[in-house]
Amino acid sequence: MSTTTTSNARPQDEMLPFLNNFHDIFTTIGVVILLIGMNIGIAQVLDTHDFGEGQNLVYARLGLFAGVALVAWLLSALLVGRQRRILPGIVLAATFGITTSGVLGWLYTDYLINGVGIAQLMQEGGEFQISGDQFSFAAVSAVIQNLNPAVRFAPIVYAMIGLLPMVAYYLAFRLPFTGGLVGAGLVFTAAMVIVAVFPYYAILYLPGLLLLAATTLLVAGIFFDARDPQRQTRLSGTAFWLHFFAAPAMLFAVLTVTQAGFSLDMVEVMNPQQIFIFSAMSEENVSSATVAATALTVIGIFAIISLLINRRALIVSGLLTAGVSISVIVNESGMGEGATIAVTMLVLGGIVVILGAAWNPVRSLLLAPFPSSGPLARIFPPVSANEG
Repeated sequence: MSTTTTSNARPQDEMLPFLNNFHDIFTTIGVVILLIGMNIGIAQVLDTHDFGEGQNLVYARLGLFAGVALVAWLLSALLVGRQRRILPGIVLAATFGITTSGVLGWLYTDYLINGVGIAQLMQEGGEFQISGDQFSFAAVSAVIQNLNPAVRFAPIVYAMIGLLPMVAYYLAFRLPFTGGLVGAGLVFTAAMVIVAVFPYYAILYLPGLLLLAATTLLVAGIFFDARDPQRQTRLSGTAFWLHFFAAPAMLFAVLTVTQAGFSLDMVEVMNPQQIFIFSAMSEENVSSATVAATALTVIGIFAIISLLINRRALIVSGLLTAGVSISVIVNESGMGEGATIAVTMLVLGGIVVILGAAWNPVRSLLLAPFPSSGPLARIFPPVSANEG
């Protein structure tokens, strides 16, 4: 007598974009152990071999870490390129990106220090410091004109150093996780271009720039989802990670705009920590409960968007901030630390459980005004649509 094992997953349920099966977990454990062993080995090599001092020692370290990047790439060719192991690919992509960007970033920093002489340039440019009452387009332009181009455009170079390894990895292995990182890297690089080319306006409209960058990530995620409404290809997987990265960025940007508006005044320019809403909680003239309630309102909007586009990643990315916000509100009521933690966990867990149990019925209600076919249905998939 033969038996057949079937999946209990329903077509409308969101499938995991970072895990195939338990073999992924098994392989990832091996990859993590291997990478830990390599890093311990690097420490041992540096301790037991005399590479000299100064630059020789630094280049030895860079060479060893470049070797880690090479191993990560070769393992990716086997596990991701041939076997399509997603979770090990995420670990290997992160390892490759961090080590490669670290090596390239250090080399460029060494060029700025020893080739351009950035320390001396910064010391000589001390007279071009800007105070709060002097902040203006003319003052910022005067400072920029006295900067070496290698220093002025360093933000773009560092952004590209972080972006290019992920572009190479994505082109080679088409891993959706790196597709999301490439999207985030492109947005960050564009922001750094604005900072380098239009520094005065980038500083003045920093909250608006943050909101624009986060919105771009969210729209990019929706665009990729719309290209794959059945959620069956890597486009949908890339969309998941774009949403995952967009949620905290959007939350941070919206709360910053709530606190400071779309532009900064002179006080905020010289004290930028005042524009960030969670830093504002420590200010005596700002109610922590009000700030936290604002955060929860934004997360509630995220929940509605998540239901409409059938993407739980937006909510998951905001859970930590939601927990902090709820705990702040409860703590303001005068409850003890233990009671605050308990109530926070109960409220947060209850919200997630309710959403999990009623996800599809609530989506049906929200999608009632929308057509079940056509362009809008690609953005707001019907409850019966499959999501990957």
